[in-house]
Amino acid sequence: MGLGYHRRRLAGFVAGMRLARRFGEAERWPRERLCRHQQERVETVVRHAVRYSPFYRERFAGLVEDEPVSLGRLPVLDKVGMMENFDDLVTDRRLRREELLKRVEETGRDEYYLGNYRVMTTSGSSGRKGLFVYDEPGWSAIIAQFLRHCAMMGLSPRLPRRRVAAIVGGAPTHMSWQVAANVSVGVHNVRTLPVKRLVEELNRFRPDHMSAFPSLAVMLADEQLTGRLRVSLKSMITTSELRTPEMTDRIVEAFGVRPFDMYANTEGLWGLECERHEGIHLFEDAALLENVDEDGRPVPPGEPGARLLITGLYNMVQPVIRLEVSDVVALDPEPCPCGRTLVRTRAIEGRRDDVLELPGRDGGVVAVHPLQFALLTRDREVREFQVLQEGEGLRILVVPRAGADPVERLQAKVRQRLAELGVEDPKVVVERRAGLPRPQSGKLRMIVADPVTHRVR
Repeated sequence: MGLGYHRRRLAGFVAGMRLARRFGEAERWPRERLCRHQQERVETVVRHAVRYSPFYRERFAGLVEDEPVSLGRLPVLDKVGMMENFDDLVTDRRLRREELLKRVEETGRDEYYLGNYRVMTTSGSSGRKGLFVYDEPGWSAIIAQFLRHCAMMGLSPRLPRRRVAAIVGGAPTHMSWQVAANVSVGVHNVRTLPVKRLVEELNRFRPDHMSAFPSLAVMLADEQLTGRLRVSLKSMITTSELRTPEMTDRIVEAFGVRPFDMYANTEGLWGLECERHEGIHLFEDAALLENVDEDGRPVPPGEPGARLLITGLYNMVQPVIRLEVSDVVALDPEPCPCGRTLVRTRAIEGRRDDVLELPGRDGGVVAVHPLQFALLTRDREVREFQVLQEGEGLRILVVPRAGADPVERLQAKVRQRLAELGVEDPKVVVERRAGLPRPQSGKLRMIVADPVTHRVR
């Protein structure tokens, strides 16, 4: 990397620190002031999009002439539509989807595109690779949200440097990798560790703080309990996957710290549990969210929605305006005892795409939520698992602990649970595996739909 790259990276980090201080003040704003801030940012982003994006100019024609902008009047956008219209949606006419995808796939490097932009890709549940470009204000907001969650954990920068192990995706085009690279400037020592050799690397690095996917954290907890991993943590954070109470208990038993649960997506919405561990505070001063039902209507606080609509409040080059994300979330109507006024989740139940539909005894279908498979995470002989839907049956891949053979017992337990839920003649096969492959993102998808029947809704 050249000197220009490092200067820009440092400048982005400093800008993120400044914005993080402002975000920190906003955490306890009265709701009225927060709503004014959101409306001001919506006005800025939407009017910029209409002026410079041919896609949004046509899409919002006749909807934003008057002030203030009414977000609820604007049409909803899904990720497929965003990717299909990428070239006309971005506000810099030099950006072209195919050229960007080719570049990031060929170079595989962490760099600034055109000297200014951060480019990220996602695998995407739609089967098409997602592409997200951040300009300087947008990326500063991402860095600020990272620093904000550090502060909420009591992990503020200091000297000597904190020893933070960030176990992130293996490709430089993933947001987790780029954030880790960007914040390893002067105050945070963030290690990007491959999945292989984790125990060896962690024992060598001796981190005080660690960030990991829940499935990896549980595997590392087993290593710690057996004595092969020998680290003394002051805090841990998990992100990007569903973490069940049983997984939390295993992590606490092994490391003696209660992990903070973090929510973050490439679309720009982040959040974190505070010290009370009573729900995730969503950073709605950086990205506005709407929790809606199947028909796009707002759901009352306390009730789970079918999806979120996200509007980014800082990224101007690829405006995200009412973009659908299939996360099932319930927002807590009660204020948090910590005093922060940011909206708080009562539960983030995973993605709507991860809810299985199986034939019911009454002739209909039974929705099976991923949390129903917590009985697998509860089992002490299971290190990892993955549920594959094949037609109307399930094949469950299990990585057992050394010397364990839980296949028949787990098969019977899952069948019993499905029968209790009303599934007709549950068809379940459990198979042993030495390990489960992970994509470049590092995330282990707990539920995988049948590609033929598409019975995951």
